[in-house]
Amino acid sequence: MRLSLRFLPLLVGILLLHGGAAGPAHAQLGGMVMELYGTVSLAPGHQVVTLAVGKGETLRFRIRDVESRHADFSVVNFLSEIRQREPSLYIKGPAHYVDLLRKEEPEKRLLKLTGAYYPSARNFVLSRVRPVRPGEQNERRF
Repeated sequence: MRLSLRFLPLLVGILLLHGGAAGPAHAQLGGMVMELYGTVSLAPGHQVVTLAVGKGETLRFRIRDVESRHADFSVVNFLSEIRQREPSLYIKGPAHYVDLLRKEEPEKRLLKLTGAYYPSARNFVLSRVRPVRPGEQNERRF
């Protein structure tokens, strides 16, 4: 028993070093998969949030609906949490999806942003951006 306690500090050191090497993966833990329905907007409003889409570049996004299958998720809490911040969300993900948002004509069409939301960093990591077909939003998937 005495021999195993002797190696305990070494084991703890190895575990700490291994945990430090996995830093970027750890930063992504705790994300909630969700879908944001909305339009790029010119005007401010109660349902409009600010999305940071690049260095110093923001756009307004009018949220029409939010869906998530996460057990602790509440639309009311989500919106009240992000609306009070500037920017409301930091948009991350593949460049072509971020560019779709940047180039979208304001108030033209309803978009569905699918991704993972990381509350502690206010990051929304896109996995898909696409226009919503008429009637599609009423087809609940969650």
